[in-house]
Amino acid sequence: MKILYFTITTFIFLLVTTFVKADDIIFPMGQNLGGAPAWKYKGGGNNFDGTLWKTLSFSETSWLTTNSAIGFGNSTPVRSTDIPTDNSAGGGGSNGSRYPTLYFRKTVNIADPTAYYSFTINTQFDDGIVIWINGVEAFRNNIIANPTYSAWATASLSGNGATIFTATIANSMFIPGDNIIAVEVHQNAANSNDLFFDMELIGDNSATSAVLTRGPYLQSGSQNALTFRWRTDVSTDSRVTWGSAFGSYTDTIDSSTLTTEHIVRISGLNPDTKYWYTIGSTTQTIQATNTNYFLTLPPDNTNRKLKFLAIGDCGNASTNQVDTKNAFVNFIGTNNIDAMISLGDNAYSSGLDNELQTEFFDIYKNDILKYYKLYTSPGNHDYGNNSANTGVRNNAYYNSFSNPTAGEAGGSPSGTEAYYSFNVGDVHFVSLDSYGMENSNTTKIYDTLGTQCVWLKNDLGNNTKKWVVVYFHHPPYTKTSHNSDSEQDLIDMRENFIRIMERYGVDLVLNGHAHGYERSYLLKNFYKAPGGSTALYSADFVKALHTADSSSAKYNGSLLSCAYNYNSGKYQHGSVYVVSGSAGQIGGSATGYPHKAMVYSNNTNGGCFYFEVNGNRLDAKFISYSGTGGSVAPLIRDSFTIFKDVNKVQDIVIATNTLLTLAASWPGTYSWPNNAGATTQTVSINTATNGTFNYIVRDANNCLKDSFHVIITAPVAVSVIDFTAQARSTIVALQWTSSKETNNRYFNIERSVDGIHWSALTQVVGAGNSSLAHTYHTADSNPYEGFNFYRLSQTDFNGNSQVLDIKKVIYSSSSDLIVNVKNDGKNKMMVSIRAKGTSIVSLKVTDMAGRDLLKESVNIVGGYVEKILNLQNGSYIITVISKTGAQVTNKILVE
Repeated sequence: MKILYFTITTFIFLLVTTFVKADDIIFPMGQNLGGAPAWKYKGGGNNFDGTLWKTLSFSETSWLTTNSAIGFGNSTPVRSTDIPTDNSAGGGGSNGSRYPTLYFRKTVNIADPTAYYSFTINTQFDDGIVIWINGVEAFRNNIIANPTYSAWATASLSGNGATIFTATIANSMFIPGDNIIAVEVHQNAANSNDLFFDMELIGDNSATSAVLTRGPYLQSGSQNALTFRWRTDVSTDSRVTWGSAFGSYTDTIDSSTLTTEHIVRISGLNPDTKYWYTIGSTTQTIQATNTNYFLTLPPDNTNRKLKFLAIGDCGNASTNQVDTKNAFVNFIGTNNIDAMISLGDNAYSSGLDNELQTEFFDIYKNDILKYYKLYTSPGNHDYGNNSANTGVRNNAYYNSFSNPTAGEAGGSPSGTEAYYSFNVGDVHFVSLDSYGMENSNTTKIYDTLGTQCVWLKNDLGNNTKKWVVVYFHHPPYTKTSHNSDSEQDLIDMRENFIRIMERYGVDLVLNGHAHGYERSYLLKNFYKAPGGSTALYSADFVKALHTADSSSAKYNGSLLSCAYNYNSGKYQHGSVYVVSGSAGQIGGSATGYPHKAMVYSNNTNGGCFYFEVNGNRLDAKFISYSGTGGSVAPLIRDSFTIFKDVNKVQDIVIATNTLLTLAASWPGTYSWPNNAGATTQTVSINTATNGTFNYIVRDANNCLKDSFHVIITAPVAVSVIDFTAQARSTIVALQWTSSKETNNRYFNIERSVDGIHWSALTQVVGAGNSSLAHTYHTADSNPYEGFNFYRLSQTDFNGNSQVLDIKKVIYSSSSDLIVNVKNDGKNKMMVSIRAKGTSIVSLKVTDMAGRDLLKESVNIVGGYVEKILNLQNGSYIITVISKTGAQVTNKILVE
C-alpha cells in the first residue's frame, strides 16, 4: 500500500485549485496577445459631440481597425504602436497641432453577465481617459466629467502610458449578448509627444474580501437621517447596520451596487439619540468597534448645551495637525459634539485624491471621523489652488464629501454642495464657497447678484433660528500668512460681501486661509468710509467707530472684558470674525501684524476653534496645546462669550397671594442682592402684600442685570383675554379684548422706550359693567424706531387704577425719513425724527417771512432722535433733510 503525505501548504493549494474557479479573460491587452479582438478607432480631428457614438447601434463606417495597442511616440510602451502623427482618418495630428481626442469602440458578447461576480478593467493610457459601457461611464481618470471633444486632459501623465490602472465594474453594467465599450482618450496639450491606449476586460469568478482604505466618515447628518461613506480596495456591495446599544444592531440597509466608493444613507432615526453601527458588505463586516457610533441632531426646541468644532487649513499631515487633533480629543473627552465643520484647504497642495487620503482621512480615521458628523467647505487648495479650476465641481473634494443640498437638515435648499445650510437646535449654519465661481464661471461669492449671494440672502431672510454662524475660506480681516489690506479677493470680501451678513444679523463669521488664529471685536460697518468711496484698512480701524462693543468679551472679570450682548433678530448688531487656519498649516505674518480689528492674534501656536451654545449664551475657545506626541495637553489660548436678549426689564402685574417665580434671562452665575442674596437662576417672591416692588439680579462679573417691577394688587375688576401690539408700515396697532368689566370707566395706554419710564399715549372709554366680550382698537401713530413698550391699565369710576398687561414690539419704519411734531407743553414742540441709512440730519426752522430761526445738524442714534423746540406763538415751517437726500416739511401753529 502506498501512503501519500501532503504538507499544509500543498493541501491549501489543492483546496484553492479545486474549489476556486479562475477568472475569465473576456479580451486581453493588445500588447500582450496579438490576436486580441479588434478595436475600431477614429482620429483625424473627428468630433463626435452630440452623436450616439457610445451606443451599440452607432455606425462604424470608415472607422479603422487594429488588433494591437494603439498610440504613437518614441518611448515604451508606445514605440511600436500604429497611430500616425498626421491628420489622416486615424491620425493624432501633427506636432503642435495634436487633436484633443481620439475615439475607440469594441463590441463584446457576454452570454450571461450575472455568471460573474463582477468585472475588472485593466487599462493603460496617456493622458486622460473615459471608458463607457453601453453608454454609461465605467471608468474615468485625469479628465473632467462628460468631457467634450475639445477638453484637454487635466495633467500630463508620467510613464508614457506604462502605468496600469484597474477598476472593478458591476455585472449590472452589461446585458446578455452584445455590449459596446466606447473609449475616449484625451491629450494634455497640442504639443504632446505621445498618445497611448490599451485595455483588457476580465470576468471575476469569485468574491474577494474587501480591505477598508478610507473611512468610515459621517455626512449630511440630520435629526432622523445620516449618510455613511467609506472606501474599499475592491468592489463589493454595501451594508450598514445600526442600533441603540453597542453590539445590538437592530436595523440594516443594503445597497446592491458593486463599488469601492460606498455611500449609504439611513433614515427613520430618532432625534438626539446615540446609535452604534457597522459597515461592510452582505458577506463581510469591515468595521464594528465601540467607537463606531453617532449622535443624531437634536430637535429644534432642544434646551441642552450644543457643542461644535471647526478646523481650518488642516490637511498637511504635519506634527501640528496631529497634535491639534489629539489636543481636542483630550479636551472633549467622552462628550459628543453636534457638528464638525471644515473651513477649507482640506488637503495640500492641490487637493488631489491621494493628498486627501494621506493628509485628511488617514489623520482623522481612527477617531473623530468615525463618530462626528462632518460638514465641509472648500478652499483654494481644494480647487488645486488654480483659478482655472474655479468652475469645476468634479474634483477630489466634491467626489469625496456629501453635504446637504436639499434642505434635508434645515435651511434653504441650495441644489449644490458648493454652498448649503443646516440647523442644529437653535443655531443656523451656512457653508459658503469663497473660491469657486457660479453663473457659467462669471460670478464669485462677493458678486451680490450672483447665484450664491442671492441664495444666501434668501436663506438668511428665511432663517428663524436665534444664532447664525457663517463659514467660508477667505477672511475679510487678517494679517497672518495673508494680508486683507492688499489681496484683492479679501478686499472684495470685506467691501462687497460681509455687509450682507451683518445686515441679516450673523453672529459668527469663521474663516481659514490665513495660517494662524485671529479673533475680532464685535465689528460693525468696518467696510468702507462713509459714502462708499474710501477703502478701510487695518490702520483705519477705530474702536469707537467700527465696533458695536469694544470689550474683549473674555468674560473673566478683568478690565473691559464683559461679554458681548445684544438682542436677537435680523439687524446690524455686529459680528465677530474668527480666523482659525492653523489646524495643520501654521505661521506667517503680513506687514502690520497683528490686525488692529483683532482682540487676539496668534501666528505661532496651532489649534482649532470650539464653541458651545447654551440657550441665549455662546462660549467660544481657541484650543491649542502644550507638549507633543503622546503627552500633548489641550491649552485654551483665547476665549470669548456672547449673550442675547439679556439685561431685561420686566413689568409684572399679579394678584395678591399668587405664586410668582422670577428668572434671570441668562445661563451662568447669579446674585439677587434684594432677595436674601440668592445665587440661583430663579427665586420665589412673596406676594402677600399689595404694592410695587423692585428686584434685580446680576451676574458674578457685574456685566449683566435684569430688573423686575412687580405690582401686587387685589383681583382685577377687568379681565383682558388678549392684548396685542403689531408694528405696521407707519404705526403700531394696539388691540385688546375684555371678557368682563366691573365699574370700568376707561382704559389707559402708556408708552415707553425702556420699559421703565412711561408717558401717556391715549385713553379709550370702557364698557362700565358688562359680562360680554368687548374688543378695543387704537394706534400709536408716532412709534419710536426700535423698541416700544405699551402698558395697558384700567381706571374705575372711583378713580382706582390697575395695570392689566404690558407688550413690547420692535418697530422699523419703511420710509428713509419720518418726522412727527407734537406739542410737548406750553410753547414747546417735540420733533421726533426716524432716519435710515444716515447718522446725521439737517434741521431747519423758518418763520412765515422766510427767515431762518434755527439751522443745525442733529445726530441720529439708533435710527431715532427727539428734539425739543422752544417757540413763541405763531406759525412756522420745520424742514428735515437726511444725507441721502430725503426731505420732510411740516407747517405748525404754536398757540
